[in-house]
Amino acid sequence: MADDTVQSNDTTTSGEQVSDISTYLDRAKKETGLDDFGGDDFIEPLERIIDALNREAALNPAGKFQVEMLFAKGLENRLRVENYIRENPEVLDQEIHAPIFISGLPRTGTTALHHLLNADNANHTLRLWEGNELIPPPEDATYHSDPRIEKTKQNVAMTDQFMPGFFKTHLMDAEAPDECHLLFGQNFMSVQYSAQYHIPSYANWLYQQDLTDSYAYHKRQMKVLQHKKSGRWVLKTPYHQLGLPAILANHPTAIIVQTHRAPMKIIASGCSFSKVVRTPSSHLDDDHIIGRDWMDMLQIYSRAFEKNRPGLEAKHPGQFIDIKHDEFVQNPWPDLEKVYVAAGASISDEGKVNMQTWLDENQPGKHGKHEYDIADYGIEQSEINNLFGDYIQRYQLNMG
Repeated sequence: MADDTVQSNDTTTSGEQVSDISTYLDRAKKETGLDDFGGDDFIEPLERIIDALNREAALNPAGKFQVEMLFAKGLENRLRVENYIRENPEVLDQEIHAPIFISGLPRTGTTALHHLLNADNANHTLRLWEGNELIPPPEDATYHSDPRIEKTKQNVAMTDQFMPGFFKTHLMDAEAPDECHLLFGQNFMSVQYSAQYHIPSYANWLYQQDLTDSYAYHKRQMKVLQHKKSGRWVLKTPYHQLGLPAILANHPTAIIVQTHRAPMKIIASGCSFSKVVRTPSSHLDDDHIIGRDWMDMLQIYSRAFEKNRPGLEAKHPGQFIDIKHDEFVQNPWPDLEKVYVAAGASISDEGKVNMQTWLDENQPGKHGKHEYDIADYGIEQSEINNLFGDYIQRYQLNMG
């Protein structure tokens, strides 16, 4: 859309209504026995999510339960993080040097790259089990035996029951890395909500925010999580496309990795993934809505990144890495080496062995073939050409 906004419904949809914000604040305080959220910057985002869910998402009972669990997790994690910092104020004195931010558009190979870097024990990714329950922060000595791992495994096992076909579209495991939305969930400035539910009014508001403070809170949590766990940070979410200025404002030494793929694959695969994630939680059954939401998001992400990159790259030379999906799939090692060199490091022999093991155990199609067709989502080829024409030329890609 020309003004970089997404369409919003003006009337309330029929569906389950979530409670007002005070209900969730009170529940989190009661559950944790804590009452200091460390500021109120999260209040407006959470109120906007609640309003959008009630007016636009048409939640079914399962969707209402799901979103209320997300609210509980975010608020309880925030209370516990702030309490941990009060008890351990030296946490905030720590440095974070040359963190790696994987920032490609969705469905461009970011997950495979993230998992490969996770296989190297010299790196610290945000693993699902630690991202879901931040406190106590992970420790080197118990990183592979923490009781939260087993708890998370049980939750993961239920995912395919709630979202059939999920594992064909996305890699997820308790000890595998997950996206930064697990950290943004503590201040509710997260695209996780607009990915899982049709809430365009919230998405439109979020896309237009200055994210500097949001990434500052993200960094605050990173410091907590690295307090007793060593390793170079590797973080990933397509949302980083939108947050590029905020990342480098908070992390001037950050390495920015942008993955690229033929646009047709990005769009068709992404719409199919959205359908898998959204369908179980809502009464809405319109693939064209999914198609519109996905195209709006891609447009805003890609335009923001391409607008911001030139000026920032000039100020941060050597910190931007481009990786083409198809070349990476054929032979990931040259690209992996580029990332490590940019971070001032190299891949150890142990790291190479672990990465190769991951590659051997995760061949394409391991969990079944992911089928998709853009025609199902009301997207025309001309829209893709208009949105990605310059992108294709700049990075010498095929339309796909």
